[in-house]
Amino acid sequence: MKLSDIKNNLMPMLEDAQWAEEALEKEDNQFTRRAYIRSLFAMIEGSIWVLKQTVLHTPVPEGQIRTLSAAEYALLSDKTYNLKSNGQPKEQTKYLKLPDNFRFTFSVLGKFLDTSFDLGVGTVAWSNFLEAQAIRNRITHPKIPEDFEVSDDEIATCKETCSWFNQLILFFFNTLVLNANHAVN
Repeated sequence: MKLSDIKNNLMPMLEDAQWAEEALEKEDNQFTRRAYIRSLFAMIEGSIWVLKQTVLHTPVPEGQIRTLSAAEYALLSDKTYNLKSNGQPKEQTKYLKLPDNFRFTFSVLGKFLDTSFDLGVGTVAWSNFLEAQAIRNRITHPKIPEDFEVSDDEIATCKETCSWFNQLILFFFNTLVLNANHAVN
């Protein structure tokens, strides 16, 4: 997997999120706030998938071995397995909780890139991420009309989450390029 492949897979999501951000800046209303939050989480969840695919499909340098456990491989693939009544294996898509999937992905990515990602678990940044996800879930599955409304504080939390996530992705790319440069030299 080339760096351009990773970038090309991320770009549609990043462009959507950028469009939603620009629309929100141009006209801040309930619709643009909800569109921003939805596109933010589409970007986050889609990016997590791309990062997982990066680990699975990037060639290992000659002389090295990819050290993924069977469980890691299955979770990176978003798959789980069971047996049918006829004894044949049955593959199913595994829908992971976003915070758990996030932590798992960056943990495996850290092993893969020989680095560690500071997700800020236990900090305000992580709490904001969890709160932003709850806001996204609420506006995506409203039970009452008020569930559809996004307050000033809530949109600020979502913007901070976006900034935090963008910093993680930037660190990922910088580390990937640095590792690629070391492999060439």
